[in-house]
Amino acid sequence: MSAGLLDESGTVLEKIVVARPIDQAAMEEGPLELAANLMQSDVVAIGLGAAGLVTWPEGRLIWGPNVAGRDVRFKELLVERFGLPTVVDNDANLAAWAESQVGAAQGYQHVLLVTLGTGIGGGSVIDGKIHRGRSFAGEVGHMVVDVGGPRCTCGQSGCWETFASGRRLDQIARDVAAADPAGLTARLAENGPATGGHLTEAAIRGDSRAAQAVAEMGAWLGIGLASLVVILDPEIIVVGGGGARAGDILLEPARQSMMEATEGSTFRASTPVVAAQLGEDAGMVGAGLAAAEVAHG
Repeated sequence: MSAGLLDESGTVLEKIVVARPIDQAAMEEGPLELAANLMQSDVVAIGLGAAGLVTWPEGRLIWGPNVAGRDVRFKELLVERFGLPTVVDNDANLAAWAESQVGAAQGYQHVLLVTLGTGIGGGSVIDGKIHRGRSFAGEVGHMVVDVGGPRCTCGQSGCWETFASGRRLDQIARDVAAADPAGLTARLAENGPATGGHLTEAAIRGDSRAAQAVAEMGAWLGIGLASLVVILDPEIIVVGGGGARAGDILLEPARQSMMEATEGSTFRASTPVVAAQLGEDAGMVGAGLAAAEVAHG
């Protein structure tokens, strides 16, 4: 969990990151503790992003395939504790909002954000507003792209995030390190488990095996993006999360496979696919910007 004190422009003034096992109790108490540690007299509102199915506007985390906690009443708990205007939303929705307001998609009205973290998160801004559907729009990582594919944490098989996510990049890194113990990915891991970060760093440094592995995941990323393009037709796609640190080593294969899989690609302008600017703070910045909005009605 992470928390930050932000000004109304979305600038992070202070930040706390807590890395610890999170169960139901920690999911409920952790945000309250972090907020209390940052609380100052001039704080006017609170924003929180959670990974999973978050009801809008009630702000309850119903369930998430990659997080602990069920039916966590985030908004209610925060209001009871601090008595401030509070907004709670899906973390990818908030990250999309942040990138559209102060990040890589400034000036665009139709924005798709895809985050490559433990799974794949998604958020979209349509006509300058976050699109939520009935509450749960944006769970793009659980589009089925291969009905015979690997089992996903959500219970389905062949979800997009089993082929292109931070977790998948970690698995690819371990496979590359095992296949080439003398290679750069394995050496960067220093005899420990190789991670997506090691693989990405090896690819950036010019290791051909690592670059090929990242590019293969990029191709799967593009296949999923093509489906989203024909449904949403965004002006721009922003790719964030840890997996996006590879930059064009990942994104260029994604752009190519996206165009190949997009209906009418030779007759429509290509959709820009760019790296996020706000990094791992995107959700926090979006929460701050959303909080500023509710504070002023």
